[in-house]
Amino acid sequence: MKSEKKNEFVNVQQPDALSGQVNNQAQTVLDIVGEAVNQPTEREQRLQLLQGFRITTKTEVKPEAYALSVDGTGFFALGDIHGLKGKQKSGKSAVLKVCAAALLKGQQFRVKSELTEPVVLYLDTEQQAADTKLVIDEVKRMTDVADDYIDSHLHVFTLRRFSYDTLLDDTRLLIDEIRPQVVFIDGLVEYVASFNDEVLSRQLIHDLLLLCEEYRCAIVNVLHENKAADDENMRGHLGTVLSQKAGTVLQCKKVKTGIINVTCPDARHGTMPAWNISFDGNGHLVDADARLREEQKAVREQKEAKKKAAKELELQTRLELAVRFIAENGGSILRGELLKKMAERMGRDRTTVGRYLKELIQAGKLFETNKVITTSSQTMLAL
Repeated sequence: MKSEKKNEFVNVQQPDALSGQVNNQAQTVLDIVGEAVNQPTEREQRLQLLQGFRITTKTEVKPEAYALSVDGTGFFALGDIHGLKGKQKSGKSAVLKVCAAALLKGQQFRVKSELTEPVVLYLDTEQQAADTKLVIDEVKRMTDVADDYIDSHLHVFTLRRFSYDTLLDDTRLLIDEIRPQVVFIDGLVEYVASFNDEVLSRQLIHDLLLLCEEYRCAIVNVLHENKAADDENMRGHLGTVLSQKAGTVLQCKKVKTGIINVTCPDARHGTMPAWNISFDGNGHLVDADARLREEQKAVREQKEAKKKAAKELELQTRLELAVRFIAENGGSILRGELLKKMAERMGRDRTTVGRYLKELIQAGKLFETNKVITTSSQTMLAL
């Protein structure tokens, strides 16, 4: 007798509570799978991000807000990065002092603040504490505002001891804490191991740009020009990248008389008019626009005087030559013969010499009648 084969699959009836739990777990799994399926891909996420930066005909962009201006032309726009360049010891720090004073006082010399009671962060990475303190001292002298106001609106730090490893993070920390509208970095080169490292330079400028946009501040970076006298580019890859990204680049030049000339060779929009400062006998900063105009006027007058003297000397030399030929010819000479003699002696063509003779006659040095030239009007009357 064959034994009956048992059914391998048995329908087991589960309790209601356990059945519901299983169903809930299954639904949860379906939800997770569904969410995973509906999650945008990495490509879609990137496209969504990029769409947020698209500019269309309907895009509304806020006009640039400038920190400072000269004669109505704004510079150092908020939310952007800027540069200040010059040869070594050309007065870059002095320019920053004037800008800081203008921001605190409202106007310093021709530099005017476009902000209302702005907060300024000044980071000095090159000078020792005693020299950095002079920033405060000079700003106080120029502005004559209360100490409490200066200390609450101008935050100066000497960071000479800090390494490039931490300077950017420290700068970010100070900006986040102080929330300045304008940041001056006097010595940007200290933020990188090498200003000729293109990767580090690009990353630094990129990070600073992000800080500008995030905190809506203007970051002004001081960087030396190359050492060659005829090379006014900022140093290394760092200077190249900064000049490419900067909204404004100011340049300092110190002329022989000690005046610091400030110009704007590179600007994305309006070019700031030039202005000038200098140090007085006590080492304090003063406006030098009027002084430069006087010096330029004196130089022009000196050049004109030299030019006039040279012309008079040349005229006298030509006259002496003509007089000699006239005397050798008995006191008078035909114009054509005099032209020939002078042209041969001077190595010039007759047309040029003819112009010389015309000048001498118009100046009353020689006299001509009927193509006869003499040295005296009386001689001419006797002919």
